[in-house]
Amino acid sequence: MAGSPAQVLQIDPKNELVFEGPFVDVVTSYIKLTNPLDRAVGFKIKTTVPKCYCVKPSNGYIEPHQSIEVAVMLQPFNYNAAEKFNHKFMIQSIIAPDDPRPTMEQLWKDAPRSKLMDSRLFCLLRLPEELLVEPSRDLVFEGPFVKPITSVIKLINPSSHNICFRITASSPDHFSITPSMGVLSAHGNSEISVVFHPNDFDLTAKNRERMLIQSVIASEGTDPKMDQTVLFKEGKVTDYYLKCVFKNTGIEERIEVSKHQVASSKPPHDVCMGKTDIEKLMAEISMLRQENAALKKSGSTSYCLADSFGINFSHVHFKLKRFPDLLWVTWFSSQLFTNITKIFHSTKLIITPGYLTYSKATTKVVASHTL
Repeated sequence: MAGSPAQVLQIDPKNELVFEGPFVDVVTSYIKLTNPLDRAVGFKIKTTVPKCYCVKPSNGYIEPHQSIEVAVMLQPFNYNAAEKFNHKFMIQSIIAPDDPRPTMEQLWKDAPRSKLMDSRLFCLLRLPEELLVEPSRDLVFEGPFVKPITSVIKLINPSSHNICFRITASSPDHFSITPSMGVLSAHGNSEISVVFHPNDFDLTAKNRERMLIQSVIASEGTDPKMDQTVLFKEGKVTDYYLKCVFKNTGIEERIEVSKHQVASSKPPHDVCMGKTDIEKLMAEISMLRQENAALKKSGSTSYCLADSFGINFSHVHFKLKRFPDLLWVTWFSSQLFTNITKIFHSTKLIITPGYLTYSKATTKVVASHTL
């Protein structure tokens, strides 16, 4: 819930609730809730799939400096690997009012939304013969994306069988995976290097990049060079997906400017832009949209300016030579910085207090941050 206060309860586990199959019988996992306060805290637990789980207790009070253990029972079902991340739990809490203490029903009925504290737990459903994957959900690549970026996947075989694996990317032209296939011995592990190549990759588009990790039990003595293709064709294959996440770590901190810094870093008077200047710029952009539509159709090279200026227009293609050698652009959101760094990921960026300078040949685009 946006704007909700920080959770006061200590929750164990913090992020994931693991259920290990086979799911032919009830499988139980536990959540430990601890109240570190000098006042009682009310809690309740909800799930996105209430028909699949039985939670005891699902609500109640936790006395000061006390803990309770909540049993979460997953009912028998036909396991589908595609559902392994679809189940979620929400733990809501609120500091209990002074005596007289209300009933649970009355507590939640009268609770102000601004006082509710929320925490979420993801459920991880797995079979004993499945690989453990670290990270379990997101494979993060940290920018700036001016060169290949490496992230690591760790595969762990917790079973007493050998397990064959293979890893493929949804966009294989942009990722190198080493090794992409192999055999993990019983209780063994392996680290996989995944290299992201940002060339010609649109980081501003909606991210749908995934890593597919497939595994199948291998008989003892399996030759990985000879038998893996047959195993994956004829064996019971388990699919595991990791979402690729691209972060410009550090960029936001480097370009974040306080009001004091901005005030002390004023741009030259002759390049400051007011409302009229922005309107002129927007008119110029509108004209360039039309021109570059023709350029794009003819196959000519054009450059892209991120949408911003406090107005939600689409990405604009334009020829930099149409602008003066130095152009000041006022942006109204730090998001523009993120967009610019993504779009010009292969170009040198010069960052100074209050300003971002984009340089290419003799042309510069400079953005100044005003709060």
